[in-house]
Amino acid sequence: MEDPLLLGDDQVTNTGSLKPSTPTWRKSFTAELKNVSLMAAPMSTVTVAQYLLPVISVMVAGHRGELQLSGVALATAFTNVSGFSIMYGLVGALETLCGQAYGAKQYTKLGTYTYSAIVSNVPFCLLISILWFYMDKLLVSIGQDPDISRVAGSYAVCLIPALFSQAVQQPLTRFLQTQGLVLPLLYCAVTTLLFHIPVCLVLVYKFGLGSNGAALAISLSYWFNVLILALYVRFSSSCVETRGFVSDDFVSSAKQFFQYGIPSAAMACIEWSLFEFLVLSSGLLPNPKLETSVLSICLTTGSLHYVIPMGIGAAGSTRISNELGAGNPEVARLAVFAGIFLWFLEATICSTLLFTCRNIFGYAFSNSKEVVDYVTELSPLLCLSFMVDGFSAVLGGNKKFKNFIYHIRLKICFTCFGF
Repeated sequence: MEDPLLLGDDQVTNTGSLKPSTPTWRKSFTAELKNVSLMAAPMSTVTVAQYLLPVISVMVAGHRGELQLSGVALATAFTNVSGFSIMYGLVGALETLCGQAYGAKQYTKLGTYTYSAIVSNVPFCLLISILWFYMDKLLVSIGQDPDISRVAGSYAVCLIPALFSQAVQQPLTRFLQTQGLVLPLLYCAVTTLLFHIPVCLVLVYKFGLGSNGAALAISLSYWFNVLILALYVRFSSSCVETRGFVSDDFVSSAKQFFQYGIPSAAMACIEWSLFEFLVLSSGLLPNPKLETSVLSICLTTGSLHYVIPMGIGAAGSTRISNELGAGNPEVARLAVFAGIFLWFLEATICSTLLFTCRNIFGYAFSNSKEVVDYVTELSPLLCLSFMVDGFSAVLGGNKKFKNFIYHIRLKICFTCFGF
């Protein structure tokens, strides 16, 4: 059975007396930093590999022209806010529920929580898919360019299967993550990425499907990932104790899922919409193709970076939940500080790398020199966002900070809209 990366009982004795200025505290912090790092490294790789699927589709579509790139950008912004953010936010409840159940050694609850989450996600997908089906008309009604809206609408329709896949993939990911089984997630994510690249190129260029082919490639790849994750959960000896299901606890598990998941989904929607609203707004500017394309490149890059500290936050959240479930609050506290340290190190490296390559970076998404030069001008601001957004992502792994950030963002949104 794979090592779940939890501290043993002999490693956490006397932690209740840890003081920040003592050698004991420094030694314990170093040990916890190692534990979080061992989980965060593969977890961040998993999140990057998963997010690279839509990024690759944007890149492939972007080299087909500004219209394709701007249409895909608009569709990505709309689908992220109205669909994928909800799926991601809802399953944030499993980080708490499954994490604490695993730490308390109540293994049968993990499977029950996970299956109830999958079933609970499906009705949301049905409602969201209806909205996506009429996206082109909705975009035109709010003043977006008709040509861009047409491309965005057809792209969104092709993403509907991907939405349903996330209703299954996200709970399975949290199911394995909260047990510390990050290596299977890593292997599945990398395998899916290697599957996605040729599928995307074949659908876009070989079959001539354009941006629709890029969206279909995402849907196929997401379901491919669901398949291999489900096979692992079903047949792996690592999940023998946790993949069970107690039918009598289904209703109570669903209630707990919504109790934690709805606030988490609300925060995710606000968090994602603060970015994607800029893309939607850029479509109202005098040169919507250029503005939308450039802003899409910047926000796609920012989001790609964001999933790295998000992986650190997920690892920290798992460590915190496990230790709280095991009755070790001081070790959980150390996990918070370890995550913040890793964030600072990662953000410094990524910001320096982007600033160094700012003059050539835009060519990864577009052949247009006008677009590339515009991206170069915005790169310093993007470097700054790496620091700020990463800090938010890491703190989001801690429920106390998560609620704090949620209320702050609500206040900002109400202030902006005059409430």
